[in-house]
Amino acid sequence: MTSTSQLSQSNLFKRRSELLSRDARVVLSYERARAIGLAQGITLHDTLRLTQKFWDMHTDPIMVLDGAASTLLTIQYNLVAGTLAQYAATTRPDLVSIVEDILRWNVIGQFCLTELGRGLDIFRMKTSATLLPTGEFDLHTPLPSDAKFMPPTIPVKGLPCVAIVFAQLYVNGECRGPRPFLVNINDGYHMCKGVTSKLLPPRGGSNPVNHALTSFHHVCLPPSALLGDLAKSDRIHHDFMSSIWRVAVGSLALGSIAIPDLQMSSYIAARYFQRRHVTSVYGNPSPILSYRTQQLPLLHAIAQAFVLKALYKWAIGQFMDSNLDARVRHGVAACCKAVMVQHAQIANCSLSERLGAQGLFEYNRLSTFYSEMRGVSIAEGDILGLSMRLVEDTLTQKYTLALSTHPDGPLALHEIALFDDAIDTVSSTSDFTQAFMRYVQPRCQMMVESMGHRMAYDAAVDQGVSQCLVDLYLVNAIKTDAAWYVERGMFTRKAIVHMEEAALSAALPLLDKLLAAMGIEPYVSSPIISDQCWEEFSETLPVYSSPQVEVRARPTLVLERARL
Repeated sequence: MTSTSQLSQSNLFKRRSELLSRDARVVLSYERARAIGLAQGITLHDTLRLTQKFWDMHTDPIMVLDGAASTLLTIQYNLVAGTLAQYAATTRPDLVSIVEDILRWNVIGQFCLTELGRGLDIFRMKTSATLLPTGEFDLHTPLPSDAKFMPPTIPVKGLPCVAIVFAQLYVNGECRGPRPFLVNINDGYHMCKGVTSKLLPPRGGSNPVNHALTSFHHVCLPPSALLGDLAKSDRIHHDFMSSIWRVAVGSLALGSIAIPDLQMSSYIAARYFQRRHVTSVYGNPSPILSYRTQQLPLLHAIAQAFVLKALYKWAIGQFMDSNLDARVRHGVAACCKAVMVQHAQIANCSLSERLGAQGLFEYNRLSTFYSEMRGVSIAEGDILGLSMRLVEDTLTQKYTLALSTHPDGPLALHEIALFDDAIDTVSSTSDFTQAFMRYVQPRCQMMVESMGHRMAYDAAVDQGVSQCLVDLYLVNAIKTDAAWYVERGMFTRKAIVHMEEAALSAALPLLDKLLAAMGIEPYVSSPIISDQCWEEFSETLPVYSSPQVEVRARPTLVLERARL
């Protein structure tokens, strides 16, 4: 067992968080985040150099056991420690100690970038930091709509909290663009002078994070709070994007959580499908796994888990290649995030529905996975926003992503055709912007997903993923835009059905082997995977009965047989 598989068996993770109050769940998630981080042993070198250990942390199955904990962990290690490490290794060696404290969870780190009234328009933020004659800075939030939105800055567990706060730098009345500042937020018990944090209601359906609105009322910062220098830049936007480059790292790393998400959801569903029986019209009980309605979404999810693992490996290599244009590396991250989230969300929804009423309950995880992956789709780069930027940059030929290693394959041809159609559309008018907004923009996410499908397929084939899984992945990707393939005469609808049937028939006999290969079993706590797990779970439930009724020994659980 790995260190995290052992950790997943500890009381810290065995505790049923859904039975706790919101405040207790928040504290538990911080404790879990700390435990995961320390078990991973991430160092300043790992977060600065983006070592394999850093990337692997995000696909560890323990990351999906508590979505709030994984959120806190990625903020702490990627956005905060990663940003500070960049300065600590160059111009600010005095920051090494604070980075070490953050990595050891002696200090909580937050990343205050987005504002309530700005959304994705972060470059035009209104939070200001004005240089004073003393060399200090006056950090201020002008209006309520300018409050920093989402970062959990409420005091927790008596641990001091610092944040990287982005604000427009003003020197002698001149705005020099957004700059990062290191700011003390609270001491673990009380907010620091001039800092206000308003606790937001919990997000629906996911493990609660203490998200907040954070504002600053003329907070005096020392000169050392500024990360970087005061100099006026002639590349303000470029420098700003460089200062938030860890967001692009997060796009790829956070999106990869879809891999253990798919592994966990497919394992839970598979074991339930094997356990749950129905009685056929012939009177014979059979597992619901025997029905194609269960087999198709299950095996597609498993195939996607294996294929996305290959995609992630390839994408890391691309992202770490310093010879590539930074925009190309960010584009790869955007494609990967788009397709990873797409697959995970479809699987979470379809598999959850096939669990019947059990799919609605938080203790079985799938409904929670769906809500938490919605958060992933927005965090560290909203997928729709990333897609629009990538497609626009591609159409204006600012850069080009890696070409397919299988250019004659159906997914590569589909990708090329979508972009050719978009080029024809914007080229047929003198107003690129209007044509793009009217006809191309609504299709941007689908276009980026098509790039992701092609990249995933190429990676799986090139890395030798089992052919039946590659075939399942291919036919599923084709089905996302089957009309195009039929229009082009590449496949008929009947041919697509037969392709899927053949791939499924080849993969189904390998189900137990595939489940074992994912290595997810030690992390699964859903009670519906076996009779024993359900019986143990039912013993923990509150019991309401008449005082006169004697509580008898619980009978052995017998599954109800439903007649189709």
